[in-house]
Amino acid sequence: MLGCGADFDPGSELEGLRVLAVKKSVPYARPGTQVDLELLWHDTRPDQPPPQIAWLALCQNPPGDLFEGCFGTLPDVSDPAQLAQVLTRVSAPDPSAQRANDRFSFQTSRDIIASRPPPKDPSTVPYGLDYVFFAVCAGTLELHVERTFPFVCYLDQDAEPGLSAGDVELGSSDFVVGYTSVFAYDELENHNPLLSGVVWHDLELRPGEPPARAGEPLDEPPLGLEDLCIGDACQPALPSDDPSVCPEALTLDACPDSGDCDEIDVAPVVDPASAETDAASSSLRSTTLLEQMWVNYYASDGKVSEEVRLLNDATEGWNSDPATKYEPGKEPAVAYLWSVAHDNRGGAEWARLRVCVR
Repeated sequence: MLGCGADFDPGSELEGLRVLAVKKSVPYARPGTQVDLELLWHDTRPDQPPPQIAWLALCQNPPGDLFEGCFGTLPDVSDPAQLAQVLTRVSAPDPSAQRANDRFSFQTSRDIIASRPPPKDPSTVPYGLDYVFFAVCAGTLELHVERTFPFVCYLDQDAEPGLSAGDVELGSSDFVVGYTSVFAYDELENHNPLLSGVVWHDLELRPGEPPARAGEPLDEPPLGLEDLCIGDACQPALPSDDPSVCPEALTLDACPDSGDCDEIDVAPVVDPASAETDAASSSLRSTTLLEQMWVNYYASDGKVSEEVRLLNDATEGWNSDPATKYEPGKEPAVAYLWSVAHDNRGGAEWARLRVCVR
């Protein structure tokens, strides 16, 4: 059988506005506790203002645990009591803010577990589930909680308030909508992956330290947060067309003939202790299962050979070689490489490396 269709760009190649991950302060929450969320986004276009970002944490225990079930269960905002509850679980962007609204906090309900019917299988650990939706817009973002789909993203071109006939609604390169799930348990815990640095070719890189080879620091200045950052320390990447801003260890020659150039191994340094026991899944089996863990790679210029690499298998254990290979682009440029580590229970952490192509 033969079929044909459009060739899509690899998901690892960043173009326009993209959302790469959402990190939770506690991937497994407790009833009645605060959860802090951080959204990882990247825009490859220079001179763009920070995107406008909105958050909604209005969906608890939807039918069948399906996120699409949330759209029929939104609160009635005409009811003052429900409106007051909505306002504690919604965050709208401030158009005049100098920084994106990429942080959000909400409190899980005290009855998030008790309000669910008990599981039919007695070996299943009782839990509750919150879905948190977000919208990221490289234009004007408006939130209308009275609508079934509450986000509108547009380019204001007529100076009229709100979306009007003279404005242009933005597409997927400028408007990203998604969700993340927050599970709540009475006792089970989960933590985010422990990520401390990046391996680049034969070098060990850590923020604030000189590049090291085989444990010996090179005679180079320490890496700044612009060169390498991890997690919360990563500020929005500054677009630059000056390929001389990187240390020599992070500078490559351009690759005019793709596939015929040197490729550089790149991988995050993740502590194997990050692979915790998956108690909820283990309770349903006769064997102990570990978390499944993997790393997603992204590049703002050039390309990676493998977009996803395994970090830990639930039964086979730790993978000591999760590296991908990076091939620089055809023209001089500054490129940002993201390594985002995930586990299958909602944990996430990331590192961003800046490299220069001359």
